[in-house]
Amino acid sequence: MPPFKVAKKRTTTKQRMKDAILDLHSKTQKLSLTQLKAYIENLTSMFEEGQFERPTIAISSLNIGDVQVLLQLTHSLDNLEFYNRTPVELSPVYAKWIDITRDAFGKSGPNKALTRITLNNLLIFAHHFVTSQPSTTSSDMNINMNDLNLNAEGLWRYGPVMHKDTKHDLVGRPDYSLWYGNEEDVAVSVVVVETKGVESVTSGVSQTLGYMGCVHRRRKDLQKKDATVYGVVSDGQCWWFLKINNDSEWSEYIITARHGNYQEVVGILVHIFRTAATMSPAQSEGTSLQTHSKEASAESYMGFDEEAVEDDDEEEF
Repeated sequence: MPPFKVAKKRTTTKQRMKDAILDLHSKTQKLSLTQLKAYIENLTSMFEEGQFERPTIAISSLNIGDVQVLLQLTHSLDNLEFYNRTPVELSPVYAKWIDITRDAFGKSGPNKALTRITLNNLLIFAHHFVTSQPSTTSSDMNINMNDLNLNAEGLWRYGPVMHKDTKHDLVGRPDYSLWYGNEEDVAVSVVVVETKGVESVTSGVSQTLGYMGCVHRRRKDLQKKDATVYGVVSDGQCWWFLKINNDSEWSEYIITARHGNYQEVVGILVHIFRTAATMSPAQSEGTSLQTHSKEASAESYMGFDEEAVEDDDEEEF
């Protein structure tokens, strides 16, 4: 098992304190006096316990077993959600652009640039398909498609997790994420990581599962109605679809699209994007006001787009 990479010194402490104080300021008009008092007491406790100075573990250094232990996940073979999804054909414009891209890189073999362009095209197409052609079923009638947005390469930080009897934060930078609401509700439904090839798939799966697990655990801690999170890992040809259900069980489904046959891939992307849309905005808004008092006393922390971690030294565990 490869060792964890644990940072022994950080430069994010002051920034995290500043963010916590600004977060408190933003909540003063929303919380009752009792809730505000609980939030301040929790913040004081975090200062006293040194929670703003926790060492960090890079999510990219974890294997699947590490992720399962640190984020309390179990593997399941029972999930059939990804099976027999309706295939979705790419529009002529997207199909033509992907063909042009493959032709341009045809002699160079698989590479990161081609993977990124393929992912960009398919994710954008799935997003456009869902937001421009929403389902009209009764459960989807209140969807605001403006809430469904792709994000790229934000720096995430989640904690605490226990390692060797010490609290640590997990840090990393997913390639893409799909949001259906705001950061306060941890409204992330899909995490996407690109890989350089089949040889790096295992690390890509563990890394994606780590990001998903951070979102799942934070939403569980905030007692949200649904903590389901999806993940996608791909090198542009092979696609691994992941899911963590509300019971903290994760499952996987693999598709190959070596000859540009992306219909099944896009069908599943559309399914999970649409599932995210049905969670927005009613579910996040419905739980947000109800759980502010619980958020105030919640032990865990999750930040997005934080400043980069600058390590003076690292220690392998």
